[in-house]
Amino acid sequence: MRKSIRLCLSLFLTLTLLSCSAELTEYETPGDIVPPPANKDVSEESESAQDNTWLATYTSYIQDTMEKEHIPGLALAIVQGNETLLAQGFGLRDVESGDPVTPDTLFHIGSTHKSLTSMLIATLVDAGLFEWDTPVVEIYPDFALSNPQATQEVTLRHLLSMRSGIPDEAEDEIDPEYAAPEDIFIVAGETPLLGIPGEEFSYSNLSASLGGYIGVLAAGGSFDDLYEGYANLLEENVLDPIGMESATVYISEARRNPNYAKSYVLEGDSPVLSESYDFEGDALAPSGSLKANVREMALYISTQMNSGVAPNGTRVVSEEALSETWRPYLEEYAMGWEQTTYSGVDMIWHTGAYDDFASVLGFIPDLETGFVILLNCEEAGEALTEEAPYVLIDTLLER
Repeated sequence: MRKSIRLCLSLFLTLTLLSCSAELTEYETPGDIVPPPANKDVSEESESAQDNTWLATYTSYIQDTMEKEHIPGLALAIVQGNETLLAQGFGLRDVESGDPVTPDTLFHIGSTHKSLTSMLIATLVDAGLFEWDTPVVEIYPDFALSNPQATQEVTLRHLLSMRSGIPDEAEDEIDPEYAAPEDIFIVAGETPLLGIPGEEFSYSNLSASLGGYIGVLAAGGSFDDLYEGYANLLEENVLDPIGMESATVYISEARRNPNYAKSYVLEGDSPVLSESYDFEGDALAPSGSLKANVREMALYISTQMNSGVAPNGTRVVSEEALSETWRPYLEEYAMGWEQTTYSGVDMIWHTGAYDDFASVLGFIPDLETGFVILLNCEEAGEALTEEAPYVLIDTLLER
């Protein structure tokens, strides 16, 4: 959704997990068989996945929920350490053609992109360009908020943890079709603040985007070319080192990929093709413009779980800088992450929704497990994206 909505975390009752009894198509995974059919992507080194009966239980839950909620297509990945235990497509990426979702299908990941922006900023902290608590005006002297004291005090930590004082409704002043990234600096300087930085929480795409663009300026980018500068810097510092070759901020590039999913809305129980509102040059790109597939997002979650080291062995970011992005502040919000404790287990996670796509991803440090779920109908997927992480914890605890 373009309008920022503060995520509401609630604890769900443990769900009864049922084995799937529906007739399965060639691209679906039977919950009582491990490993699933050919469109499942399991690492050859991951023979231990065949012993993980809980994985079959969890995929059965995913399939049952897809059928109940009429979700047309979904991709799921489960990660432990450097291993992707499962990267699987379910359902259809294109209802009209009948093309299935595969592990390489691109989805818009929405606000789950915010944690990649925070990782990008962490790489710049590593490079010595600034510290988390360096005032933004020391990085970009022309930066201004509507309150002089706030202008002098606000930091990247404030911007990315939604404690800058900028209210969520500030982005209502941004015309998505015509605004340029520099326009959000103008809006930030004119919008009355909720309080001095650090005092108030407000989930703000504008605030997170400012954080991404300040990073671009610190790295020597041009104020007149912030969008491309951000896309390039994200690719150079995060996507390429992790091995995310298909991921892109550019919608034109995503649409050239023959495996890009279409998104849908529901008419009754039937999916109907959505009219896309994604576009090139989105002024709020750092808050949620990435398109990616579940195979590569699994590599990203593995990099998070391994303290900044990608599965290919590349040190992307230091453990010290990355761990700061997980630290929760007001409303248990960190920098592009939410933190929740459920059944005595801590979980670091985030949901996202844009262009009628939806997503949820995160990791459970105590259980050494990460997850990515991408789907192509926001309306149908709302319940699943909120419930699935809790069901995963229940499933792992009941092993």
